[in-house]
Amino acid sequence: MLEQTAFLHLLVTLTSFSGRPGFAVGFMEALREKVVLRKLARGTVLLERGKRQQVVWFVHSGTVKELSASGDGGERVSWFWFASDFVFSFPGFFAQEPALSSMELVEDSVLLELSFAGLMELKEEFGELGLLVEKIRSRAERERALHAGDLVGLSARERFRKFFGLHKGLFNVARHKDIASFLGIRDDGFHRYW
Repeated sequence: MLEQTAFLHLLVTLTSFSGRPGFAVGFMEALREKVVLRKLARGTVLLERGKRQQVVWFVHSGTVKELSASGDGGERVSWFWFASDFVFSFPGFFAQEPALSSMELVEDSVLLELSFAGLMELKEEFGELGLLVEKIRSRAERERALHAGDLVGLSARERFRKFFGLHKGLFNVARHKDIASFLGIRDDGFHRYW
């Protein structure tokens, strides 16, 4: 039942990108044959920095964080993915180049996994999938650009309030240090931002 629910969630999300009510004949069945349901525990590393991402994940439930190298030799949280998001290294996955960052589960999560090879087979068989993938990539790029703009254009308080308003539940499952890192603020308590 979980697999069916997760697959339906994936189809609804893909439909939101396509702008059309349905898919080409045979697409849903071909996709169903290629995706694998994964129930993974908090802390699971999905991708290590420097490795090639062999699969793309769709988040049915849970949260994934991206860890990038920081200037001081440490790591910083550079992105979060939530339910209904497609998780892929940026850049890297589509060019099959080594990832510049690592990915780790913030909480127990349910993901649907599609191999890069499976994605390429689907794109070859169903040409319209190419445009759909580009729309997904475009949205991801736009969201990252908006976040970069927020880091420059908003005060720490404004960044905190905006993010809290959008992702209140994350504050119950993620380390506050990780959220502070993502928002570019000091990690000495969020109480001053209320």
